[in-house]
Amino acid sequence: MDTISICTRTQTRTEACACGVCGGSPVVKHAANKRDVLALLDLIAGCVENHPSQTFERATWANVGDIAHLRSRLMEIATGFALGPDRDEQAARRRVEEALCAEDDDVAGALIDAM
Repeated sequence: MDTISICTRTQTRTEACACGVCGGSPVVKHAANKRDVLALLDLIAGCVENHPSQTFERATWANVGDIAHLRSRLMEIATGFALGPDRDEQAARRRVEEALCAEDDDVAGALIDAM
């Protein structure tokens, strides 16, 4: 088993740390971060589907607040990807919100188009 190495400056695994002191090439660091992002997205999707806090017979306002908070955080990330050359955050958020109005079967394509 490999030894776990965490950067003492950023508390990030050294393979993905971008502090500049941990060493490694930008290509390797980018690949490590991309791998981590995709793994974390899988984790979040699994938690939304299967976590005990998200499985219930009848939703309460607390459940709505929890999932709305997660949506808000993910919306911040999506808005960042949707920023155009004008860097207009409100316009980017509006495009993402409008894309989310698409029917379930079309929402993924609409989101891609909004980017």
